Amino acid sequence: MAEILFDDPHDKTMRSKYSLAAGAVCVAATLLTAFASATAQTTSPITPLMMQQWTLGQELGRYGLAQNDPQALLVAARLQRLSGLQPSRALIEGDRKGVVDQTDAATLLSRAKVLAKDHPELRGLIDEASAARRSRGTLIGPQVQPLVIGARAVKPIQLSVKPQQKAFFGITSDHMQDIGLSVQGPKSEPLCEPAHSAGELMCEWVSGDLPDVRVVVTNRSANAVLLTFFHD
Repeated sequence: MAEILFDDPHDKTMRSKYSLAAGAVCVAATLLTAFASATAQTTSPITPLMMQQWTLGQELGRYGLAQNDPQALLVAARLQRLSGLQPSRALIEGDRKGVVDQTDAATLLSRAKVLAKDHPELRGLIDEASAARRSRGTLIGPQVQPLVIGARAVKPIQLSVKPQQKAFFGITSDHMQDIGLSVQGPKSEPLCEPAHSAGELMCEWVSGDLPDVRVVVTNRSANAVLLTFFHD
């Protein structure tokens, strides 16, 4: 990212915003490099590195959209693609209060291309990033969704999985001790027993002939809790 010179030497706010953006891109570059040599530290479907890449990709994407910064959008999309994750398509029942909005990599790249119309070199990088995704097919990896659950609140979540598919649903949070979940079939029967592993609470099961699954996430705390749920 090129250095920006401001006409007003007293404009500390703009300098601060640029410093934050530049810092985010530097961290992103570090994570991009780390991914190339990282090995899985756990058997979990979601590793800490994947979550770091996804989270930073989302934050950088929000910045790029707000500031109309095509380079930030390109880096954000690359991070999301390398994480192997996608925004969740699960249906959260009731109102969407607490649902953290997410933007997928394809949308970020599309917006970046529009903003980079006068920068052919950058447009070339954006086209390359888009083409690389298409060449790998349309396979979607684990899906994730950050969610804020209010005090003593319960959030039902609807999933659709393929019949007879080996499936999983998990949660990670800084307040794992306050969170419970159950995974239920079409007759409200439990499909698995949640288990803690590597800072996560996860259920794994084999779906039956009916693909619809209902997950109930409970916050037992007297305070609101931010969590991220993930599933295939």
